[in-house]
Amino acid sequence: MHRLAPSLPASADPAPDRAGRELRIFIALMLAPALALLAAFTMLPFAVSVWLSATDYMLSNPPTRFIGLGNYVELLGAAEFWAALRRSAVFVTLAVTLETVAGLVLALALFRTAERWSGRLRTLFILPLAVTPVAAIFTFRMMLNPGLGVTNHLLSLVGLPAQDWLGSGVLAMGSLVIVDAWHWTPFMILILSGGLASLPAEPVEAARIDGAREWQVLRYVTLPMLMPFVTIAVLLRAIDALKAFDAFYILTGGGPGQSTTTLNVFAFKEALEFTALGRGSAIAILMMGLIILMSQLLLRRTRMLRIAGEGQ
Repeated sequence: MHRLAPSLPASADPAPDRAGRELRIFIALMLAPALALLAAFTMLPFAVSVWLSATDYMLSNPPTRFIGLGNYVELLGAAEFWAALRRSAVFVTLAVTLETVAGLVLALALFRTAERWSGRLRTLFILPLAVTPVAAIFTFRMMLNPGLGVTNHLLSLVGLPAQDWLGSGVLAMGSLVIVDAWHWTPFMILILSGGLASLPAEPVEAARIDGAREWQVLRYVTLPMLMPFVTIAVLLRAIDALKAFDAFYILTGGGPGQSTTTLNVFAFKEALEFTALGRGSAIAILMMGLIILMSQLLLRRTRMLRIAGEGQ
């Protein structure tokens, strides 16, 4: 009786490993151009800014010394920095609140409008987004001119005195809020309109069957379901409003005095007007930290509200 020879383990087929390796190489090659652009235009400038923020680099006074956290300590102890931070907070709060309320009201109105009219009205409302920001800002600059602007002309028609819209601290900040709201409220309308269109109809119908009035349906059903979209819209607009610069620079230049010098304008003046690139970079890094903190707080609050709503 012949003994059967022990069977040898079949050699692993190298084809799947080779195919997986080729796929990974192909993905890496496809991503390489995008990663190179990301490194060149985002990561490298950020690294340079972090390095500059730790130096006393000035274009008008070389050479450069490494001072570590010296710029941050100096800024956090400077009244100018905290005043610019307060102005940024006031502008972001007023602009985003106005845009959110106006965007929500108009989105609800469009949602309840007949289909043949809602599309046309939505197109009309989002037209400001198609306007070049600099062109719109220069238009507002002419409109708000105290002597030749159409705004003061309209006031004179109803017997009201002319105002120096960009020459008074309070009026200048209010004018900047209005300009920002005119340009970015359509952005809020787009996001909230999309959110309203995606909400399920069953909870609303159930609330109406139970006898809830329209304002109760809005308050207790529609708005809680819409809150994630409101959060995203507010977060994106708050970040963008904190970075606002072009309207401030063109309309007021940070004035009159320092009444509209926000953090972004303050960083620009320090870095380019006073050539203190180290201090300007430190302000930019502090702004980034502020944006991250604000985003985390807003998202955490939204999660808490959602958990509380699910528990009810």
